[in-house]
Amino acid sequence: MTSFLNRHAVILIFPLLDVLLNVVNYAYHLLLARELSSVDYGLLNAYLALLGLLLIIGSALQWTVTRDLSQRLNNQYRQLRLRLLLYTGFILLILMYVLPFILPFTKINLLLITLTILIHILLSFRRGVLQAEERFYALNFSYYVESVVKVAATWVFLSYTDVTLALFFILLGMILAYLSSLVQVSFPASSGKTKWHGLTHMIHTQVVMTLFFTLDSLLVTRFFPTLAGDYSVALRFGQLLLFVALSLSQLLLPRLSSLNQSDTFIAWERKLYFLIVGGLACSVLFYFLAVPYLIPILFGDGYEQSGQYVKYMALVYAGITLIQYEALVQFSLHRTGYLKWYWGILVVLVLSLLLFRQTIEIWLTAQVIVFLASAVFLRLILQKHRVPTTTLKEEDE
Repeated sequence: MTSFLNRHAVILIFPLLDVLLNVVNYAYHLLLARELSSVDYGLLNAYLALLGLLLIIGSALQWTVTRDLSQRLNNQYRQLRLRLLLYTGFILLILMYVLPFILPFTKINLLLITLTILIHILLSFRRGVLQAEERFYALNFSYYVESVVKVAATWVFLSYTDVTLALFFILLGMILAYLSSLVQVSFPASSGKTKWHGLTHMIHTQVVMTLFFTLDSLLVTRFFPTLAGDYSVALRFGQLLLFVALSLSQLLLPRLSSLNQSDTFIAWERKLYFLIVGGLACSVLFYFLAVPYLIPILFGDGYEQSGQYVKYMALVYAGITLIQYEALVQFSLHRTGYLKWYWGILVVLVLSLLLFRQTIEIWLTAQVIVFLASAVFLRLILQKHRVPTTTLKEEDE
């Protein structure tokens, strides 16, 4: 009994630690929402949405390193690191000239976002090793360093904080997390040829998935500028569902990857799916009954509309969580054919955001319908969870 508890304690403790981590991250937004004007806070969230989209390079890298190390696949990671930094730097150089035409950026803000992305790439290599080795407590420590430093700096300099300083504190937390990772784990062993397919596949998936929950953040400042602050507060509560799901995904990916040629994979995956659905149902109920009353207590006056928006957000992010889960399963099986369906969902989402914007409630309702219907569609259409007959070195279509 004791050995069983020791072996499975991380499954219970790690999600709890991750929930507490998100509480720390929420403290960052609580402080800024109270200090900044509603317009500035909405603009900051537009920046953060853009940053989240660009950070998918590092996130995809972490997932790819985790999957490949769990399946004992080789890669020339040192060469991959050099090329990835060069390619990313080139892309960011182009974006520095393009982005000011989309959002009101200053040069210093663009520089801070660029440095954050490059440091995150370096950090993601080491986090991928920790995740593959199932050293989840060490992995969580890395996340806590990043978040606690960011929140502590914001709290100390709160009276001086503006949008630029808020971005700087994010970079500071990322730098210290990277420095701590240097003593936590070694850079992944490099051998064999440099392989890009797994990484580009995951970046492809992450681009689509990130657009699912960033497009509305970018467009709300254009369509409903006076309500952007209220929308951003509700958005933070909705994204908490997704963050907890991603925490569970960090536990699941090494095990899904190691079981992808096992006869028990199908039964294990189905049980897991229904467990996630049950957890989401309970969470949505909590969002409807309790969260609207918590928002005024946590964020103070001036965000009255957020309590209504958060009900829609709960349903939106329940759908996104299920869609993310389906991608995780397919990625573990080295499948890529599912991506065409994800692009189809993205097209439908864009159309709904552009066409159904008579009011913000109608706008949110359209998102709920798109994501929940898509989650059901993917569960029905992606029934090919059978173990591939090809080798792990091949990528199935």
